[in-house]
Amino acid sequence: MDPLTLFREGIQTLAQAGVESAQADARAIFETVLGAPIYMWPREIEPDDAREIEALIARRASREPLQHVLGKMWFYGLELEAGPGVFCVRPETEVLAKWAIDAIAGEAAVVLDACTGSGALALAIAANTPASVVALEKSQAACVAAHANAQALGLEMQVVQGDALVFNPQWEANFDLVISNPPYVPPRQLAPELDFDPPEALWGGGDDGLDFVRSLVPVIYQYLKPGGCFGMEHDDTQGKAAFEIARNAGFVHVRTLADLNERPRFVVAQKPLGECR
Repeated sequence: MDPLTLFREGIQTLAQAGVESAQADARAIFETVLGAPIYMWPREIEPDDAREIEALIARRASREPLQHVLGKMWFYGLELEAGPGVFCVRPETEVLAKWAIDAIAGEAAVVLDACTGSGALALAIAANTPASVVALEKSQAACVAAHANAQALGLEMQVVQGDALVFNPQWEANFDLVISNPPYVPPRQLAPELDFDPPEALWGGGDDGLDFVRSLVPVIYQYLKPGGCFGMEHDDTQGKAAFEIARNAGFVHVRTLADLNERPRFVVAQKPLGECR
C-alpha cells in the first residue's frame, strides 16, 4: 500500500474524531511503526505494518492519548515510558522544569519532586543539573514507571512511594528546591484524553480543584531549607488562588509564570531566609 495514501486517510480519520493535532499525531504513529521519518518512508508499506498503523490510528481516534498509543512520551528531550496508570506529562510543564533547572544554577542542590508521576520533572532536573533528586509518588504503578524511566536513561534518582500530604519529619528543612505537578484539575468538562489518565493524578478536589494543593503547600514549606525555592503547576483559572495559598503558607517572593500559550500556569516562591519551622 502507498504510505502517503494511508497517511492522508489516517489524518482524515483523526480529524473527524476531533483530534486537533491530527496530522502531527498521524505522522508520529507512522514514523514509530516504520522506524523512519517521513522523507525516508518506503514506496510500499508491508501489510503487517499497514495493519498496525490502522490499529494505532483507531486507538487515537477513540481519543486515547497519543502517549499511551505509542507507549512513550517525550519531555525536555527525554523519552519516557507511558501507559495505563501513569499520568501523561504535558509539553507546557517544561516551563516549570526550565525554571527549576535555572533556579538550581548548576549547584549540587537537594531536590524533591512531589507527585512525580512518570518522573518527568525529576528526571529533567537530574539530566541537566548535578542535583540529588528525590521523586515522591503515592501510586505504585507510577513509581514503577518512574524507576524504569530513570534506569532506561541511566540517571540517578531516588523514587519514594508515599503520600505527599503526609508530613515526613525526616525531610524537615532538607531540600533546596521542591517542585510539584500535583492533582489540581477543577470539576468541569475536559478533553476526552484525560479519561485515560489516573483520576488521582488529575482531580484536585473541592469546587475550585485546589483542596489537594491547600494541604500540600504547607507540607512543602516545611521540607524546604531557609531560602529554598518552590515551584508548582496549576490550572490557568487558579492563578490568584494558588498565589494566595503560597503566600498564606509563609512563602515570600511569590510570583506567577505563564505557560507556552501565555496562560498563568505556575506559582513559584521562596522560603524566607533565617526561618525554620
